[in-house]
Amino acid sequence: MREPSRGGAPRRSRAWSALLGLACLSVVLSGCSSTADGSGRSGTTGARPRPRVLLIVGDSVAVQAADALVRLAPPGKVVTVDAVMAGSAPCDWNHGFIDPATKQPLSFASILHNDEPDAVAFVFTGNPGLSGPPAGCVDADRDYSLSELLATYQSALTTMADEAVARGAQVFFEAPPPRNPAVPTGWDPAEDGNHGFQGIRAIATFYKDLAAQEPGRWFYDESAGSAVSTPDLVWRLTLPCQAWDAERCMSGQVQVRDGGTDAVHLDVPGCGAVRLALALEEHVFGTPAPDPQVVASKVATYGGCK
Repeated sequence: MREPSRGGAPRRSRAWSALLGLACLSVVLSGCSSTADGSGRSGTTGARPRPRVLLIVGDSVAVQAADALVRLAPPGKVVTVDAVMAGSAPCDWNHGFIDPATKQPLSFASILHNDEPDAVAFVFTGNPGLSGPPAGCVDADRDYSLSELLATYQSALTTMADEAVARGAQVFFEAPPPRNPAVPTGWDPAEDGNHGFQGIRAIATFYKDLAAQEPGRWFYDESAGSAVSTPDLVWRLTLPCQAWDAERCMSGQVQVRDGGTDAVHLDVPGCGAVRLALALEEHVFGTPAPDPQVVASKVATYGGCK
């Protein structure tokens, strides 16, 4: 796991209509419910087994939330953050790359094998990646388009999700925290650089559509992203205070995003990280929301939100 930076092959066709028909039949026969209708949680979830070990795969937002994800895991559950690194994208983890700090090789396949999770959550905001075109990433130094970026995401995420399911894990695609509207997107000729697309709504829509290709095995979830914004994923710098925000709360509000010229990151003290972690784990594990005072006590033990 690395400290966060402050910067901001087509899928084979699916017989979606036939699958939807089967899903509807399943509702009649077993009482399970499909929520691939825009509710924010797609896939057949009524009879979904509840996992015990969750592997987080992601970029700097996942790095920011790593302590909270590990320390706030519900009783009897385990969260591992062995596959998170600032600036990374799905292409890096799918292809494998060298950790710039330790010089050790890292890959999703090896970590999946070692950690043996029964759930995998992909937490990627939209980075172009660290490894460049040889690894299936876009070239971050040129004017790449959103469609080019999403093509690399589709290829890498499809491969990794299939690997996870083959090992018996459920797969979750997490909608990213929404992008700061004050930050431009795409290529800037004046700066000869790319502002990127991290956190734009099209990223969340892409994840929702991707999950719909494998209902009952792949799931879309926007609860983590909405926990640091609004229920419909609209950017907010502050949110109403909770019990664990006592030291940072001002006039009933607490900052949960970095703000300023930053596109997508959470606040540095970690109040947003607590919200993101709790929402993600509640959905993936299917556990009830914990008592806020219990959360406050746990947050105090690792120094979050101070």
